[in-house]
Order: sequence, then structure tokens, then C-alpha cells
Amino acid sequence: MGVTEEARRIAYLEARVAELEARLDRRSRDLRLLQKHVCHRDLIVMSRIAAGLPALPFGPFEPDFWGETTHLAQADVGDTMEALWSSLYPELPEPR
Repeated sequence: MGVTEEARRIAYLEARVAELEARLDRRSRDLRLLQKHVCHRDLIVMSRIAAGLPALPFGPFEPDFWGETTHLAQADVGDTMEALWSSLYPELPEPR
């Protein structure tokens, strides 16, 4: 009596799930260890990069540095938008 194709498929899927669970456990353990040693923002940046997302923007566009106010301030919208976009997508160096 041989092993059916369905039984092989089930065994394969069970092994795959076990491997994915082991990877998730290792990743969770690594993140918990990092969480003990880095600041909150760095942990977010590392998690975003590991997930394939871009890092958070630097400088005046970082929300942690925004000051809330009810006072309006003058701004040069063109320069501000250009600086904002360049902080998200910096220019790549010229190829040699």
C-alpha cells in the first residue's frame, strides 16, 4: 500500500508550516532582543527595512521633531515640497 499524492502534499505542507513557525519564532526573539538595546525610532526603521519598506525620513520632516502650534508661519511651498521629496527619495550618485 503506497503513499498517496494527497498524503505527500499534506506532509509537505505540514513541514512547510513548521519551518515558517520556526522562522517566525527566531525573528520574534531577535526583535525582542533588539528592542532591549535600541531606541523606539531605530526599531521602527529596522523593522521597516526588514519588511522591504523605505526608512523613515530624516531631518525636519521627521514627525517626532514637529512642534504643534496654532500660529501660522510663512513658508516657501516650492522649496519645502522639493526638500520633502528629496528626503524621501534622495538622488542616487552618478555612475562612474
